Amino acid sequence: MYGTNPFSAEEAWNSGSGNTGGAPSVFGALPYPPSSTNQVSLNELVTFRFTSFNPTILNCTVIGPNNETYFRVVTDVSMQGYTVLKNSQGSNIALVEWQTHPNVEARGVAAKQPVAQWLKLSSDRSSRYMVHNGVGYSWAPSDRFLHLFVTGTSDWLARVSKTSDSVVLEVTHRAMQLGLLDAAILGTVVLQCGKNID
Repeated sequence: MYGTNPFSAEEAWNSGSGNTGGAPSVFGALPYPPSSTNQVSLNELVTFRFTSFNPTILNCTVIGPNNETYFRVVTDVSMQGYTVLKNSQGSNIALVEWQTHPNVEARGVAAKQPVAQWLKLSSDRSSRYMVHNGVGYSWAPSDRFLHLFVTGTSDWLARVSKTSDSVVLEVTHRAMQLGLLDAAILGTVVLQCGKNID
């Protein structure tokens, strides 16, 4: 349904080393599956741009509607091994502990657990599965995007793409109503950071 992913989990799901020169695929040489049948109007999307990388997405600013800062991703040199996601008021809303098997904890999103448990790799290694508020969701590559679906459906709720200098997360109004924004922001950081999350 989503196409075949010829890459290992580390290469495909931590694609910080992917093409950043405007190439069409988020995952480098990942083949193009057929276009998604789900048609989401572009004016139904809320766009968040991960920008000002210093030097990666693990230190960046997340700009949303009206060019306002909605989140900051901070990996403090004085606290090596920890990445914090902060909201626009500067409050910590998520923490990733980078170790051999990294852990994640996010208020209202995930109790402290291994990242590989929060974003479980499917048996065919083509998607990652997460549960939010009792509902199962899947992250899977489709076209030139990484899409977030309700598991078992073809209607995507969010999609991630890359430009030469940023990562873009587009979220549907339905995803916002489902309270998925924080999970989608955190998932984008983890899946695009270039680190092994398994």
